[in-house]
Amino acid sequence: MEIPPKIRIPLCIEQGSVFNFLIDFDDSRRESKNRYFVVLNQNPKTDTALVMVTCTTQIEKKKEFIKKRGISQTTLVEIKAQEHCAITADSVFNCNDVLEVKISDLIRKIEEDGSMNYPKISDSILSKLIAGVKASPLVSKNIKEII
Repeated sequence: MEIPPKIRIPLCIEQGSVFNFLIDFDDSRRESKNRYFVVLNQNPKTDTALVMVTCTTQIEKKKEFIKKRGISQTTLVEIKAQEHCAITADSVFNCNDVLEVKISDLIRKIEEDGSMNYPKISDSILSKLIAGVKASPLVSKNIKEII
């Protein structure tokens, strides 16, 4: 018997958990589609919002973005295909762009058309993601404190 997301997520969520769900961007330049997200909170079970980052295969576009803005390259975390089972192509996490999601919204997104049966991201990648977010001048101090 499969445990439903409304029970499983609050019980099992932890730093480094990976989810896949539809992200609908208000910005017409960004494609709305299902993406993989990694939870960065130290205490996601008790925090009011989850801090998440997602990856993209548009590596050069993200490198150009941080170069134009004068932002440290440590805010981009590149990973190779298969460094995590969900990542099938070379990708990059832009740690300047975090998403805050209420756990109730995450549950709804997973129930609608998402998925959650992935192993945690590796500790080495997780460490780079946290360092990248903390190095970002675009992420608020409040978010940096909860990761």
